[in-house]
Amino acid sequence: MLRYFFRSIILNAFCIYLSSVIISGLFYYQGGVGTIILAGLIISLSNLFVKPIINLLLLPIHLLTLGLSRWISNLASLYLVTWLLPQLQIHAYAFPGLKLTFIIIPPLHFSAFGAYILATLVLTFCFHFLYWLFQE
Repeated sequence: MLRYFFRSIILNAFCIYLSSVIISGLFYYQGGVGTIILAGLIISLSNLFVKPIINLLLLPIHLLTLGLSRWISNLASLYLVTWLLPQLQIHAYAFPGLKLTFIIIPPLHFSAFGAYILATLVLTFCFHFLYWLFQE
């Protein structure tokens, strides 16, 4: 049991670092590796204690949307982490756009709330991918 909790801390910390590298300008953290590990610990504790309560309160919405609204609990957990750990911040984000041969994505501007949603989606995808990759 404790081994899974430590793995969750490491995976969450790595996901925060990876997300800050992939989407530069969305995550700001001060203090280096210690801040990232502390953020991973807070996210793991939030997922262990706070997230089940939020999921229980939002159960009717989960049933109506067939589970697609589960990101609301992840969003609340991420907001709790940024509130408890002021060294980790999420700011408004401006995507500069992307032009490839067959794909054109126009520039996008995310407000602070939109940046939280984007950060939640990226962290959730990263965590589930890494959890799947390193499962026993």
